[in-house]
Amino acid sequence: MAFTISFVSGHVLLEAVCCCVQLTFATILVDSGLRKMSGRDFSGCKYIYRMKTEDVMKSSTALLALTFSLGLIGCGGGTGSNPQKTQVTPTPSGQMQLEVLHPPAGGPTADAVQTYLMTNTAAAGANFFVEWADVDQGPTANPQYVWTSVDSAIQPWAAVGKKVNLIVWDVADATTNTSTPTYVLNNLGPDNVTSGCNSGEVTPNYFSSAFQVPYKAFMQQLIQYYGSNPAIGYIRFGLAQGGETYPNQGFDTDPDCSAAFTAWGWTPTSWINYLTSMLAYEVTLNSPKQLMVGINTVNGDTSIPDQVAAFAVSKNIGFGSQGLQESDIQAYDAGQPCTADWCNLFNQYAGQVPLELQTATQSDPTGGGVTGSLVTLLPFAAQRHADIMEIYYQDWLTAYDPSYTVYDPAYATAFAEVAAPQ
Repeated sequence: MAFTISFVSGHVLLEAVCCCVQLTFATILVDSGLRKMSGRDFSGCKYIYRMKTEDVMKSSTALLALTFSLGLIGCGGGTGSNPQKTQVTPTPSGQMQLEVLHPPAGGPTADAVQTYLMTNTAAAGANFFVEWADVDQGPTANPQYVWTSVDSAIQPWAAVGKKVNLIVWDVADATTNTSTPTYVLNNLGPDNVTSGCNSGEVTPNYFSSAFQVPYKAFMQQLIQYYGSNPAIGYIRFGLAQGGETYPNQGFDTDPDCSAAFTAWGWTPTSWINYLTSMLAYEVTLNSPKQLMVGINTVNGDTSIPDQVAAFAVSKNIGFGSQGLQESDIQAYDAGQPCTADWCNLFNQYAGQVPLELQTATQSDPTGGGVTGSLVTLLPFAAQRHADIMEIYYQDWLTAYDPSYTVYDPAYATAFAEVAAPQ
């Protein structure tokens, strides 16, 4: 058990890091009159309580009672299936943990990233895509799993004290599938792969054991390898294309794509069952790092992200949408669902698990395109309880590199206004 008391914006913040939560804690909280701002009711939890400074003297007895109780509760031990995790720190209301999304490792753009972003105080760290096939050399190779490419991406950010988060691709977010290992596709055979989606991208049958067994083995190896690495923040395993849970581009519109999945037994129910079963497996890995999952609608069915999010929260897995866009603001104002129903879900689960957003595409400072401008999107996301914002590295350069083609200092102001302290 550890806790700190600090003064922020006219309030006293009591931050407690604990391994367990007991009824006495909740009782003293109610009696104290403190207001819970955010919390995690899982192993490795972190709670933040706030009270106005002018009320401190009136409530000093309650505050001392609460801190004393926290000290007594301590960490009651017990490992089971929920080991203490390195959780994503809850962010203050209206602020987010801003991440640099997949910055390049070489070339002139990498030089700009190093100059303007690596030590940028607004940046919590970087997110890298980990392609399964880059690491898994196949069961006949020795060693089978080679982590050199991932380690190389992590090293420069870790060297300057930044966290790195891993987004695992089981199927590439591109028209050529460079993420599923060749041996897996060969073992699946022609009846369990399709080229009917996403302009011909080879896509596996996610329901098949020939896909799930080796992918689960890879998950286990990744957690084993990086679970104790202090540079790693959170890990999001893609359960379909890219780091998300959408089968593949074209599923909603391409009859060849949807026909292949239908032949494999796809229904909304079977898809939810597949996704939740994979999340349940992730839980068995006892990851010391925070696990996350991307949510998506399929054929406009919001029951899919709703059920996946509910299951994830029940297992202490964070979730988020990788489709934040300008139309979400209009949808929310009109009382309609945002992309993947994230607005409603964030309202429902705020403070229970980390909540993450990523824009649908690189943004446009002029407000054009699907995504629009981050000047309007960032405050909207922060107001809607997002804890983590994954921002394309190009948008970071737009904010901070004066030589960048679409440099706009208004972006830097918008970043600074919502960035959580590092």
